[in-house]
Amino acid sequence: MQKPSDSTLIFIKFTRAISYVVYAFTIVAVISLTFGFFMLLFGANANTPFVQFVYNIAYEFMAPFRGIFATHPVGQTGYFSASALFAIIVYLIFAAAISSLISYLNVKMVKHQDELEQIQKQANKTKN
Repeated sequence: MQKPSDSTLIFIKFTRAISYVVYAFTIVAVISLTFGFFMLLFGANANTPFVQFVYNIAYEFMAPFRGIFATHPVGQTGYFSASALFAIIVYLIFAAAISSLISYLNVKMVKHQDELEQIQKQANKTKN
């Protein structure tokens, strides 16, 4: 027998899928910003392809936070970027909020599926 479906369940599943995409984007942002932060802090050679790759990705995620705080030199080649650290914290808070939303949607979806199953069972009882 096929499970009943309705628009609420479809909406919950769609919202959950979108939330997973946003969560993945946020995790990629945190990882790239963290790598970029430490490479800048320890004075990584910006001429190597991997460091350039990380800096290019981190550059895009830093756009809303660039210039909030000044960058300070650390040692001879390193720099401390408080803006990057702030961006990492903001993205982590956002990721935690999205994670909570996903958990809520999972609970809501299971509850709604149980309600649909109960409705289907009642409908089958009335047919018999």
